Amino acid sequence: MPSMTERVYPDEMDTSREIQRIIKDVFLRRYGLARDWFKEHFGKRRLKILDIACGSGFGSAILSELGETMGVDIDSESIEYAKTHYQNGGVKFLSGNADDPAFLDSLGRFDAIMSSGTIEHLSDPISFLSWIKKALNPGGICVLAFPSTFTMDWAAPHHKRDIKPNQAIEMFSTCGFKIERRFIEGHHLRLKDLRQETHENPELPVPPLKQWIAYYLGHPHHFAVRMYQITLGKGVLFQDQEYLLAPDG
Repeated sequence: MPSMTERVYPDEMDTSREIQRIIKDVFLRRYGLARDWFKEHFGKRRLKILDIACGSGFGSAILSELGETMGVDIDSESIEYAKTHYQNGGVKFLSGNADDPAFLDSLGRFDAIMSSGTIEHLSDPISFLSWIKKALNPGGICVLAFPSTFTMDWAAPHHKRDIKPNQAIEMFSTCGFKIERRFIEGHHLRLKDLRQETHENPELPVPPLKQWIAYYLGHPHHFAVRMYQITLGKGVLFQDQEYLLAPDG
């Protein structure tokens, strides 16, 4: 079984564990929503689709219901898993880096682009979004999904930034996109479930204590929020946002 750290393997997950159940549901819903938005926008037309940062490939398989789909991810282990479990005549997989402009330009053009859990990892999300606009065929659209609450206390160095909804809106406008749809959902993760997952899944990217201390010294408000969530709130907030974007003009 491949490691489940930043990537999701739905067929391998133990949904008797609350954290894995929530993560599986969230990621399957992300791709189901993207598929439905694409279908509503294009109707019965067969599409050429790119799933950039496709992870284990399960989402690319969902999108391939609508047409020829290419899944791309930087992690070679995930791509090999995707090829073994999901590749067929309607979906193919390729290893590549979304932070590499030359690689992105080599991919060609698409009717629809999906990118889930990507821009929080990139060195230059503005450049990436500008490329998406350029890579879309006339009338094309894209779907972006990413966290909408702060994550840098536990996700660093995997995440390079947190993106608030107002920051996302400004970024989309800067890159020449308009928002057609938006979906935000949140879940509260109980501390005992987080502890169980950390204990039973040692490959999770848990930062060392000194990294936690350094982060919270620089972000005391985030420390206060986490303490409230753990002690008086319903649990640590896990929240995602998903946007359907179209070029503005």
